[in-house]
Amino acid sequence: MSHPEIHAYRDGSIWPDRDFKLPSGQHTAGNAIGILLLDDFYWPFMPGDMANASTFEFQVQHKIVTSSTLKAVKQADPKVGRALIKAAQALQSQGVRAIVGGCGFFGYFQTQVAAAVDVPVTLSALEQIAWVRRTLRPEQKIAVFSDVNSLTPELFAACGTPDTSDIVPAHTSGLPETARQRELGCINPYRYAQQVAELAHDLLADNPDIGAIVAEYTEFPTFAWAVQHEVNVPIYDCTTLTRWVYSGVVRHPFPGLI
Repeated sequence: MSHPEIHAYRDGSIWPDRDFKLPSGQHTAGNAIGILLLDDFYWPFMPGDMANASTFEFQVQHKIVTSSTLKAVKQADPKVGRALIKAAQALQSQGVRAIVGGCGFFGYFQTQVAAAVDVPVTLSALEQIAWVRRTLRPEQKIAVFSDVNSLTPELFAACGTPDTSDIVPAHTSGLPETARQRELGCINPYRYAQQVAELAHDLLADNPDIGAIVAEYTEFPTFAWAVQHEVNVPIYDCTTLTRWVYSGVVRHPFPGLI
């Protein structure tokens, strides 16, 4: 564990009168959140994407999970679990306060990675479902935007949601722009925003009892505003999860009048 004085927030006006020492092997500082990323993404990362450092108003440290492919992650390959542990331990050694995942399918390995490090870990945006469910009326449902062909009961259970009776899957991987993205390695954000917003519109027209959306994948947050503008329901994704984690591990004093 890092020394609590190293982790303390400082505004620079007053410094403690004591000696500071970095833990052995730490060569960076000031990155509160470590983000684990897949090794086979090869298209431009728009603002909002977990791989784009400007997505957040605070410092993050990215770590590529060596040899992790989307196919292997979706199959819950044990080799990916071992690679995630190694990458998470590397992030911890550089002083991050918490670790999040950039791919929702990393959630298969939530328990074992959290057990392997000494900082908080949350690997999948799907882990928000349990909390989101409690904010809705009992009859309302939750739309999950993802590759629906790869969502499994095992993944939901690993992310804390063994009961999926109120889940409505939405196949964002079937969008034409998603197919172009994976085939050509490019992305047209205008077309993507239009297509995902239209998908959301049609989904809620057919399922008016949907009370919220949870998006599994890393590119979605770029287009979350366009979707919400279209359907006007709460939307949660990997960036809302990351900001929630950050708000717990980095507390600031409250200035103001008494």
